[in-house]
Amino acid sequence: MRWLLRRYFPDWGPVLLRLALGMILAAHGWEKLHGPLGTPEGFNIESWGWPYPLLWAYVVAIVEFFGGLLLVVGLFARFAATFVICVIVVAITKVTLTTGFIGGFELELALLAIAVSLVFTGAGALSIDRDILGWGAPGTRREDEL
Repeated sequence: MRWLLRRYFPDWGPVLLRLALGMILAAHGWEKLHGPLGTPEGFNIESWGWPYPLLWAYVVAIVEFFGGLLLVVGLFARFAATFVICVIVVAITKVTLTTGFIGGFELELALLAIAVSLVFTGAGALSIDRDILGWGAPGTRREDEL
């Protein structure tokens, strides 16, 4: 079974992770850009003591929405995942860490793991990074020949 997956589907794992993370982030970012969460009061950023809370609220919403779209199409996936990691780490430490694991930061931890894996692996098959830009394209040598 392993040879079958390695031969015919070697780079499809990142595609599934990229699509799942990208759709979740784009939906949350869209909601923040068009709802009450896109304000400092919605994020409760003012209580963190950060300067310019409105700016940070929009930065988070823009990173989530456009980062999610970039992940879905596979364009600059590693860069988008890096920005997403920053947003998720802040969300965990400032918002959900005190609520505990179950019902708290479990979803954010799963999304963080997906984003970190995309930084390591790249966008995978069926991505603009690979198909047009040539990033992460398979090498000329096969594993069987090594």
